[in-house]
Amino acid sequence: MSEHPVDTFALWDRDGDGFVSVEDITAGIRAQGVEVDDAAVERLVAAADTNGDFLVSRAEFDAALAGGRIEVTDADAAFRVFDANQDGRISVEELESLIRHVGGGRIDEPAADLLAAADQDNDGYLSLPEFRTLLDFLSR
Repeated sequence: MSEHPVDTFALWDRDGDGFVSVEDITAGIRAQGVEVDDAAVERLVAAADTNGDFLVSRAEFDAALAGGRIEVTDADAAFRVFDANQDGRISVEELESLIRHVGGGRIDEPAADLLAAADQDNDGYLSLPEFRTLLDFLSR
């Protein structure tokens, strides 16, 4: 894995305005060709939004991740989105799609290398716990 941390906030701030909005998240998910559960995205934003403006600033995003307010829900929701064929695991092709559509050029490691590094049981796929580990690494 790269020694350069990935700016997870910037990955989700698709329009670059300094905030993660419901629209940013739904655009990222729709770019994957996946149907979006708008209510789930709204709950995700509400969990991190502390000032009630329905936007997540970098400070709110960092505090929510550090405080665990969105960690599990975020990982679970992301896993369901990126598991395009809904087989309960993420393949290298699904991970490549994630990097291509959501990474926006900010992830420089090949998907196969990321998968291999996080694939603790060496089955060639990422389970939900392995995916959480990968997200944790990428958010550093």
